[in-house]
Amino acid sequence: MAFFLAFLSTLILSVILTGVVRDFAVKKKMAPELRERDSHSRPLPRIGGLAMFFSFFIVSVVYFLLIAPHSSIGQGQWFGFDKRILSIWLGSLIIVSAMLYDDIRGLSAWKKLSFQILAALIVIAGGIGVGSISNPFGGIINLSNVIIPINLFGRVHHIWLWSDLLAFVWLIGMMNVINFIDGIDGLAAGVSGIAAFIIFLLSLAIGQGSVAMIAIILFGATIGFLYWNFYPAKIFMGDCGSMFLGFILGILPLISGGKLATAFLVLGFAIIDGLIVAGTRIIRGKNPFTTPDKTHLHHRFLAAGFSVPATVLSLYAIAALFGWVALRSTTMNKIIASSILIIVIAALILVLNQIKKSIDI
Repeated sequence: MAFFLAFLSTLILSVILTGVVRDFAVKKKMAPELRERDSHSRPLPRIGGLAMFFSFFIVSVVYFLLIAPHSSIGQGQWFGFDKRILSIWLGSLIIVSAMLYDDIRGLSAWKKLSFQILAALIVIAGGIGVGSISNPFGGIINLSNVIIPINLFGRVHHIWLWSDLLAFVWLIGMMNVINFIDGIDGLAAGVSGIAAFIIFLLSLAIGQGSVAMIAIILFGATIGFLYWNFYPAKIFMGDCGSMFLGFILGILPLISGGKLATAFLVLGFAIIDGLIVAGTRIIRGKNPFTTPDKTHLHHRFLAAGFSVPATVLSLYAIAALFGWVALRSTTMNKIIASSILIIVIAALILVLNQIKKSIDI
């Protein structure tokens, strides 16, 4: 019942706050001009992520501070409270604030990256990392065997080299992956919602109640926003929304015991698409993160003649299908499924390119 109430509260709050943010942005004429890569036909506000963040933040603070103050996702405290939960809130606040400024005024690529790095380092400092990962051939791979002590302000802190490095790369990558797929109405919010729900079910199944609560709250925030963002969208989430979603979705697999394979399956098409696009941009000598183009998978669907709703629902189906596989698979089967997913995406890109060529002819 607590999970349902948290979901419902966040959903309602997200719907209301998104409407408030949209009305404010329209009144203040905060809808930027259309860009060449945009798929919509009229300027729309791009700060809807603010509503998702506040709905997530308010409900999670009420739950973890007032309703279940003794809930935790690990050992260690800051100011008498679970340091991992506090680091999630603080990191989220930093990334949303910085990217909101970017959505309104603009930030250079390096400044945006610096804020992503800061947010990632905060949650790592809070103890969020990957202590070990499952070995598909049996046993586990220990990532905590290299420890570097550092003396700061008279206290000794420890860097768990491989654990912290993997967490850092994963978090930076996830923030940019969700940002990459935020290109058409409802895609990033819907796929993020599917991922959050899959992680909720997984966490619930293995008895991680606090992680499940964070996931279901995020699910409510995305679904509430989707009411305004599905085609035809009335508001977009902007970088403040996509980076926030990527940040939390990056954290959830880490605090649920390193379930990176599960997250990869649910968000696999976005991750693979992001790697392909970034790789092609690097080959062309362009910035892999900020170069505007229409080479993402959703752009390929549109170029092949699919409508925006058909494109979005097709990608929802891929995410949901492989998410369902992740819930029912062993580690080895998840790796096999991941390999199949890579083949599916590659084949899909080839098919879409052929359809586009036939249309152009």
